[in-house]
Amino acid sequence: MTNKKSVTLGLITFVVTLAITMAIAAYYIRTTSNTRKERASFMVESFAERIQAEIDTREFITRILEIAVTGNDGNLSEDIFENMASELFDEYLDVIDIAIAPNGIVSDVYPKGTGLEKGMDLFSDELGGVYADYSKMSMMPAIIAPYNLISGNHGIIIRRPVFIGNEFWGFISCTIDMEAFLHDINIEGLTASKYYFKLIDNNSITGEDKVIIENSDKPLVVPMESMISTAGGSYWTISIAPQKGWTQLYEVLAALLIAFDISILSAMFAYAYVSMRASAKELEVLSYRDALTNLENPRSYHEHMDELSRKKLPYGLVFMDLNDFKKVNDTYGHEVGDALLNITAKRLQNSIREKDKAFRIGGDEFVVVLHGAHDKKFYEGVIARMRQNVAREVVVGEIKLNVSISAGYARCPEDGTKFEDVVKKADDAMYYNKRLMKARNGQTGSR
Repeated sequence: MTNKKSVTLGLITFVVTLAITMAIAAYYIRTTSNTRKERASFMVESFAERIQAEIDTREFITRILEIAVTGNDGNLSEDIFENMASELFDEYLDVIDIAIAPNGIVSDVYPKGTGLEKGMDLFSDELGGVYADYSKMSMMPAIIAPYNLISGNHGIIIRRPVFIGNEFWGFISCTIDMEAFLHDINIEGLTASKYYFKLIDNNSITGEDKVIIENSDKPLVVPMESMISTAGGSYWTISIAPQKGWTQLYEVLAALLIAFDISILSAMFAYAYVSMRASAKELEVLSYRDALTNLENPRSYHEHMDELSRKKLPYGLVFMDLNDFKKVNDTYGHEVGDALLNITAKRLQNSIREKDKAFRIGGDEFVVVLHGAHDKKFYEGVIARMRQNVAREVVVGEIKLNVSISAGYARCPEDGTKFEDVVKKADDAMYYNKRLMKARNGQTGSR
């Protein structure tokens, strides 16, 4: 009888323990999958923000030329166009050409010989004609991707319609090397991180979805996705999924084996719990910090500005970027460029008060948010301090660098009550400062 009770109790204990450990194993498998999804969600959002920021900067090329065309009542001379286009062209390695097309007929291209020729009718272009018609009708810019270039490569084309009053003047066009553009945002990093990915153009103009780039022609299983707003209200979608799936077979087998050993299972449970907490904390830090400079990133920037706008608190924005940063990368390489950005970020952080915030929003572009209401003299003092700190000599190995910044500011509510208005004025002020500095350098013969 005693032996029977022992056997019975042993069986009950085994069944109950097995049930509990199987439940814990199932919980572990589920949370591991969720952690991977959270990490993938962060990655896809980060890539989407990076792509959108880069598209916005390329679209700004067409916006600058639109301002020039309308400011000259549509009479933009070839010399003025080439001077402006050459400066804009030199800012971006992936830009192939910049063109203006009065009434849709290309009149000037910089640089010449890239495939887009004078006299080309954009309305008659086999692929781009429908976009030209739509852009003119909607009065909104259009983005074409992928576009087969004469060189055999793929490109991205941004075309902005220009109107003087209510009259259609023509187009500003910017052609981008798609491979170089995607290389700059490190799309290959997803493959290195063992993800399948697809970047899709959800084309509202033609009504069809086109694959811009992918590393697998197979459908993605339960992908993490993020939308990217492009020109003219169109959007792209980036989707990623791990190459080995959210739950891997060996994990299931391991969990089943662990279920038969209480001590190992307990250790695994504690390990999983601590790992989840650490992963959650790591994700929290990663999602709000720039990996290179440790400044707060675009996600943190937008959430912070939403909070200030919601609470209707006064603030100011200082937009800045490094002058001739592209030359540093071209001359010394990206490692030196990254080191320069890191040092600049530290000096920028040391130039502001503890209660103010510095953000890196992309490339060599930074934003400082100054809290509270202040006069113009205060902002000019902050910018002067930033210029002085950043201008100190930077030593990277045996390389010595001297850099400067272009900066502009705007205040809320003095320069606008809406966040978008303040951003536009600060951004315009920065680019005005950049053009002014270039003009001064040109007068003195310095670069």
